[in-house]
Amino acid sequence: MSMGAVDVASICLNAAADKAAEDPTNAFPDPANCNMAQILFLTGMYAYVLFQASNLISDGSELLLLVPPLAPMVGSVVLPVLGAVPDGMMVLFSGLGPDAQNQVSVGVGALAGSTVMLLTLPWAIGVISGRVNLKDGKPTYQRPSDADPRTWDKLTHPGNFSLLHTGVGYGAEIKEGAKMMIITLIPYLIIQGITFSVDKMPKTNYSAEEKANAIKTEARAENIYALIGLVVCIAQFMWYMMKQIGSGNVDNNIAENTVQGIKDGTLSLRGAMSTFRDKQLSLPTNCKSDLNAALMDKTTMDEIRRMCKVLAPFFAKYDVNGDGTCDFEEFRMILKDLGENLSRQAQEAIFRGADADKSGNICFEEFAACLMSYAVDPSRDLKEHDKPKAICPDRYLAPEDAEGEAEEEDMPEDLAALSPAEQQRRIKMRSAYQMSLGTLLVLIFSDPMVDLLSELGKRLDVSAFYISFILAPLASNASELVAGYNYAKKRTSKSITTSFSTLEGAAIMNNTFCLGIFLALVYFQNLAWEFSAETLCILFVQIALVCSVLPRSVHCVLDAFVILSFYPISLALVWSLENIYGMD
Repeated sequence: MSMGAVDVASICLNAAADKAAEDPTNAFPDPANCNMAQILFLTGMYAYVLFQASNLISDGSELLLLVPPLAPMVGSVVLPVLGAVPDGMMVLFSGLGPDAQNQVSVGVGALAGSTVMLLTLPWAIGVISGRVNLKDGKPTYQRPSDADPRTWDKLTHPGNFSLLHTGVGYGAEIKEGAKMMIITLIPYLIIQGITFSVDKMPKTNYSAEEKANAIKTEARAENIYALIGLVVCIAQFMWYMMKQIGSGNVDNNIAENTVQGIKDGTLSLRGAMSTFRDKQLSLPTNCKSDLNAALMDKTTMDEIRRMCKVLAPFFAKYDVNGDGTCDFEEFRMILKDLGENLSRQAQEAIFRGADADKSGNICFEEFAACLMSYAVDPSRDLKEHDKPKAICPDRYLAPEDAEGEAEEEDMPEDLAALSPAEQQRRIKMRSAYQMSLGTLLVLIFSDPMVDLLSELGKRLDVSAFYISFILAPLASNASELVAGYNYAKKRTSKSITTSFSTLEGAAIMNNTFCLGIFLALVYFQNLAWEFSAETLCILFVQIALVCSVLPRSVHCVLDAFVILSFYPISLALVWSLENIYGMD
């Protein structure tokens, strides 16, 4: 018995050594050569690395909220794109092997599981962790004027768990994101529509040869539709990115965040105008040709319009009589609000240069032109405060726009004492490092993690689809889950909107980027679309969520549990369609 055990161990070790020798560059052990204890250990180890990687991505994206020009795109662009890369790679690698038609089921499970998980579990967690009291159906983000600030709280009794009287409110961006999510379902409808017409179900009574021939026939019929779907995916991906980056809403949000950054002391005037300085823009001077050249450049004009949006609130604050002008004393107060600590002589020189008609007053156009010209002049010295003073933003906001307390992001302690310009530079570098490292770790460990979970499924005699549906998203989408929770727990309207837009953006990325890779495999590998049940599952969850989002702007805790129930319902739907109705 003892020798028999030694022989078995020796055979296993030799097999593992031979397998490793076939690919000496692979640093990860082959799950097939591991026992159950090793698989469980490796699963825990990989899960820990992926969790830390997700935290790096989440922390890096949160730092971008301190960079006004980038803050509006964190939830809808940065996190979804980073989160889509692991899913896309899982789909790609699952369809490149010699048995792609069968192996691609792992990629399908990852795609379906990712979409369903993102729109159910993190959404429900966001509502529960970010919940506040609901009064007359509206979230109490703003403290009532008659409430005692010492006793008032957004959640009256910490831990209050009322199903109908606690919840969250979200902005109009979430409804727009829901509409875009529905539009990006079109490629699914294209490929699934032709599948229903050519797929002969069920195939359970077919012989192996008949089933193979049926799959080849189906693949030929679906091939061109897969290409059409791929083109639509590419077009919709580009449309979504352009809409998020170049829309007027984002421009307005960038301007609002820039204004808030200047008010909070986290951004200097020169920092806000860094684009001008980097490009060495020449703003209106005595040289008419420079002005005409600037006006002819679209990028320059876009930046000028954006900076006018930034400067307008500061000018309007002191234009008390509404005549569109300000005098020298008001100009000095504006400079103080902008965080520029200049001598009186320097202020007088700037004002005289802007006051072309020597009337003692300047209009907004003169005010904006002189400040932009001054800020980008490298020969001038704009000395900033050694320690920026944070100013409560509510004093600049209309009462209906204020939320009772500032929704400020916390500046890292080690950067708090730096000048605003240096803070912005360090924040960008740290954010890029954290998100890059986190994404790299996710890419490195996601594939071996999925291999490990697939082997676990084989040993437990569970379908690879269900294993990847349930477990792969925990490896590939943990960053969105962690980031969504971190945003939601701040209990502000802005943070909830960022949390939900992150999840909607991730679903849109799955519908475009990941599905596009999948359809490319179907087209170039001549695969048949054998995933009707999974497709209907994806359509069901997204349409159900959209129906919950569009009619209102509030989700109570009860809604969170309803949305959470979509997850087990979707699994039951796939099982029923496959095992009862014989769908692929």
